[in-house]
Amino acid sequence: MQLQTLKATEILTRDEDIAYIMECIADVECCSIVGVSNIGKSVLLRSVCRPEVRQRYLGPQADDYAFVYIDFNLMLEVTEQGFYELVLRHILAELAELEVDQGLLAKVNEFYHRVVNPTNPFMVPLSFNEGLISISEGLGRRVALLFDEFDEAFQDIDGRAFLNLRALRDKYRDTLCYVVATEQRLQESRSGPEIAEFCELFAHHVRFLSTLKKDDAIRVINGFARQEGLDFSPEDIDFIIAQAGGHPGLLEVVCRLLGDTLSSGEAQLYSLDERHRLLEERLGSDLNVRTECAKLWNDLTSEEQNALVAFLSNPQSPLEAGVRRGLCEKSFLIKDESGQLRPFGQLFAAFAHRQRLIKERSPQGVRVDVDSGEVWVDGQTVPTLTNLEYRLLLLLYGNINKICDKYQVVEAVWGDEYIEEVDDARIEKLVSRLRQKIEPEPSNPRYLLTVRGRGYKLVSS
Repeated sequence: MQLQTLKATEILTRDEDIAYIMECIADVECCSIVGVSNIGKSVLLRSVCRPEVRQRYLGPQADDYAFVYIDFNLMLEVTEQGFYELVLRHILAELAELEVDQGLLAKVNEFYHRVVNPTNPFMVPLSFNEGLISISEGLGRRVALLFDEFDEAFQDIDGRAFLNLRALRDKYRDTLCYVVATEQRLQESRSGPEIAEFCELFAHHVRFLSTLKKDDAIRVINGFARQEGLDFSPEDIDFIIAQAGGHPGLLEVVCRLLGDTLSSGEAQLYSLDERHRLLEERLGSDLNVRTECAKLWNDLTSEEQNALVAFLSNPQSPLEAGVRRGLCEKSFLIKDESGQLRPFGQLFAAFAHRQRLIKERSPQGVRVDVDSGEVWVDGQTVPTLTNLEYRLLLLLYGNINKICDKYQVVEAVWGDEYIEEVDDARIEKLVSRLRQKIEPEPSNPRYLLTVRGRGYKLVSS
């Protein structure tokens, strides 16, 4: 793929992060990539798989490796069998691209079909293991499995699947490694003996993705401008970075709004400073900006949210060491040129300023602050929701007391391209997880109701 055909967010950035992953893979070590919403985890893993990137970092040894990128949004069902099916399906696709020995390809294909159509449940993990063993022993390359969008799968799938991965890794330490991308550390997402053994694989190789450095941010902005046929001035670029920081999702939103202003001819009516001032006003109320900031806000714990608001009110106020570390690891706070901490960008800082430490709470029922992403039930803050849980709640909250059918749920939560791939069981599991967080008695739901044969609805009280 040529650079000029890439989306702006797909332009190669993050040299240090790519180098870190490549170093782990070259040493056949597992590593964990952790980053908040839309920080660029998927772009990073896809970049690692590109031939020119492998050649750049691995040199003459590049062909000694096989990289398999696996998008867990494409799971047919969130089960142990669905997990194994997805991994083998992507491995088969990569083997076909590599033009490997047809005998090996046929063998792995046979194991794949045994996973899909097992003669008994025991055959599912057995066939998956045999498929991985065949690759590890017969491919003649070191294999790196890159697990993207891994959060939901890791939280919901039977722990035996991860014990299997651990056992395979222990057996083929010199030929098999895993790279996982999640929104929080694995051990913070799930616990238990089976899970702990899998998490041990990544204990010494965890990397938090920060916002983009200035050079990378400029590269993304210029790539967007070329793609859209725009001409951003140096002052425009400085404005974009000041507003969005180095957050890729916000960079794209600001670039697009500035591009719309330039394309409309409205920019000719104002001076540069006036244009930026007017655009800043629009950004504060733009739905895409608010949505992006709300996702980020929702990635913070309640303690981190409170600490960040307090810090913005008084930057000299001390931050508890653990909270400070979390805010810095997630790049909500970064160091300026003088070494002082500051928010990563003006848009998110303004968004956080608008949040109240004490909010007016409804005495009863479910309440969502769409700006901040905070959720209350009967006046109490609920545990932090995952992105999928929050998207589902936003859909139901926006249609309160109305029934939302399966197709509305899939389109709002996963996207319309998944209409045929997300089944009822997966939706029910997500609804069940949301009930665990918002219902006083999840087994006897008061607010999130199932309307048999029709869908789901959120009732006001």
